Amino acid sequence: MAKESQFAETIVSSSMRIDGELKSQGNISIDGIVSGKVHTSHDLTIGPNAQIDADLIAANAEIAGTVKGNIVAKGSVVIMETGKVIGNISCSALGIREGAYFSGACKMAEPKATENLGS
Repeated sequence: MAKESQFAETIVSSSMRIDGELKSQGNISIDGIVSGKVHTSHDLTIGPNAQIDADLIAANAEIAGTVKGNIVAKGSVVIMETGKVIGNISCSALGIREGAYFSGACKMAEPKATENLGS
């Protein structure tokens, strides 16, 4: 999940619209309109005013706006109370807060087997 202490290197404000592909090696925060594809190797935060019609790829994602597209995260995806996701999610951990909306399928990575503690 995105940590508040880490600042977003790329910000798409509520007055912005992007059509196409958005790629970054740092954290991304989106509160505007994006159509196409969003890819970051770090954390992705979708704000409550965001309208996303794109596939998302990130290390971790926090969704508080509307996403129509598939989400792939190496770590966690959290859909906040105001979040709406219409699409499939692939992640290691999924959190859906009360009031959130999710329509799609979720595939989670299987936890790594722990060694037998009884030996």
